[in-house]
Amino acid sequence: MKKIIISLLILLSIISFANPNLNKPWNYSFNPALMDYGTRNFIDIGGDFNLVFTQPFLNFNDLFKESLVIDLNNIYDNLNGNNLKIYLNADAMAYGKLHIWFASFAQTVRINTDTKIELPNDLIKLISYGNVNNGEIDNLEGEGLINSKIIFESSSYISLQGRNSIFGLSLTRFFPIGLLKSNIKFDNVTDVDNARMNINYTYSGNIYSSMKSFEAINTKLNENYSYNGDGLYEDFMEVLSNDFGTKINLGYINKGGKWGLSLNDIVLKPANVKYNYTLMATGSINVDNLEIITDMGTPVIEKSEENLSKTYPETDLDMPINVSFFKTFNILFNPTPHIQYFLGKGLAWGINFDGNLLFIPFWLDFSNNIDYWSLNTGLGLNLHIVDINFSAESNSFELGNIFKFNNFSFKINFAAGI
Repeated sequence: MKKIIISLLILLSIISFANPNLNKPWNYSFNPALMDYGTRNFIDIGGDFNLVFTQPFLNFNDLFKESLVIDLNNIYDNLNGNNLKIYLNADAMAYGKLHIWFASFAQTVRINTDTKIELPNDLIKLISYGNVNNGEIDNLEGEGLINSKIIFESSSYISLQGRNSIFGLSLTRFFPIGLLKSNIKFDNVTDVDNARMNINYTYSGNIYSSMKSFEAINTKLNENYSYNGDGLYEDFMEVLSNDFGTKINLGYINKGGKWGLSLNDIVLKPANVKYNYTLMATGSINVDNLEIITDMGTPVIEKSEENLSKTYPETDLDMPINVSFFKTFNILFNPTPHIQYFLGKGLAWGINFDGNLLFIPFWLDFSNNIDYWSLNTGLGLNLHIVDINFSAESNSFELGNIFKFNNFSFKINFAAGI
């Protein structure tokens, strides 16, 4: 048995090798010089999609069950009087790369979204336990929030390779498609004598944007609304030409020592945020003698007549400058410690293991992301002319819970070329 295990470890160490680009949870956004690491030497096109969903009611194993049961009572008991918090982060990216002799050129397009939702504690109580407390009926009410941002980025890369080094630089144009700051309020009033219960809610907030045609969404939400302004594409191109922000990333990789250092998100010019939109929706659920009547309010988006003088980023923490470093060791499964320090925010760190079994890449990454811990693992299929990779990630505020995959994320990456 020992000989079998030893032989297997030796075999894995021989056929596994470093692949510090697609097969790592952090890719060239961690260091722009990593753009030159890949499986193809001339033309490369591809993209990826990432989804991070942090919440207390769904875990990774639930996705493979025939039926899903959510215990709202247990969720409410664990809130300890706090609002129910849900985080949803998603981004999509596409790129094209051309490598000629010692230089590489690339263009990427990316949309990043980041959403934070807090549902009122009393609303979860009403859904789970109802509004009866020790035989008495409570009239419940509460307030939560929904904040979100959608950021567009377009980056141009260039990297130069020497015999033992790679220098990389990216110049990025960016602007906020939408910055949402809103709150949701509800109240519950019960009339026992007449067997009636009313639940009313109001959703209101503001959307700040670099685009003046954001209110065109109303044409999709409201049948009676007609938008006569600039088209979304024309407006988008105008913003990308005049009101965008600019930032740069600088990176270096030592190919012999397999280590890299970079300085990221240096904002040269913030984006202009000129438009303010108000968002409003009201609705109610009425129960009258066991008959349920709903009045679901349609959101209305209206643009303010006055232009704003806001910019993005407004504060350093919106897009903090950061320094990154990694080092790959040429031993079994290529352990790669990596760190990233964000000015004003703190230090993120972790270690990555990866390798290849013939044409099947695999990896595992353990990281501390300042606010939470993560465990990322996945595998792929690499046929040189085309490859696809899939990973799943567990996120937790407590170290001991990352192996439970209670909060998870997915990443799908694909590429093709010659």
